[in-house]
Amino acid sequence: MQTILTYQDLQKIIKNQIVVIIAKTKTCNVCVPISNRLEELMSSYQNVPLFQLYLEDILEFQGQFLIFTVPTIVIFSESKEILRESRFIDFTKIDRLLSIYTT
Repeated sequence: MQTILTYQDLQKIIKNQIVVIIAKTKTCNVCVPISNRLEELMSSYQNVPLFQLYLEDILEFQGQFLIFTVPTIVIFSESKEILRESRFIDFTKIDRLLSIYTT
């Protein structure tokens, strides 16, 4: 999983067909197992890029996309948000959406 370091990089990345981003903080203990579970799920979708970003590093993401809690998983398609899951993550919903978009 690659880490996004700047807001400009984020803007370029979300222009892709479909991309999954997990937003977290460096002190979040819940984010680690959620990230691991997301990576495990994403192994079935090798053609879908997966990124992580730390809110401390990219404050603009938190403000522009109204991220109020971590972990938050956001799926973008051509710069448009198509799914957001926060705190209690429904991995079944993520899997269903990715299977639709990648077929």
